[in-house]
Amino acid sequence: MMHSGLDKTQIGRAGELALSLYALITSDGGLEVFSPLTDDDHVDLVAGLRGGLPAIGLQVKTSDAVDAHGLVEARASFPDGQARDDPAFLYAIVLLHAVQIHALWIVPSPDFNRLAYRVRDKGRDVLEFRASPANPDAFARFRIDPMQIGPTLAGRIGAAGSAPGWLLALAGRGVSGG
Repeated sequence: MMHSGLDKTQIGRAGELALSLYALITSDGGLEVFSPLTDDDHVDLVAGLRGGLPAIGLQVKTSDAVDAHGLVEARASFPDGQARDDPAFLYAIVLLHAVQIHALWIVPSPDFNRLAYRVRDKGRDVLEFRASPANPDAFARFRIDPMQIGPTLAGRIGAAGSAPGWLLALAGRGVSGG
């Protein structure tokens, strides 16, 4: 249920840019967030502490409206059995109103994979996220104040330790400033 004149791809890119901006500002410049040159690995953004290597990858899902039930919906689709299950891989679900992040969830992939509704469709695993921007539900504990994006991601980077091989390989293929 899109209300703006932007198409789905533009809404998605706007969410990535908004998340990058909020991360930069709310970390007081302590985080660096980059966009991989391609999205072949379902990674929209990579992040690390300023001056360090990327330590986390994010798949950003953006919506500009809630559905008829007041829920934010997002879908992630992977080839059968290939949904990434790594604490360094995070889903960021963004409810974007104009240029303001209205609601945000940062969900580690093991939790997302466990809590999302799963559908098999034409040889693909489809993970469906549905959550309220204000009410208790299965994803409520992952909902964060948008002004806490920087500290939240910095904490995840600290907890991740060294970057996983898939992320180093992705970073080696090139990233551009986000």
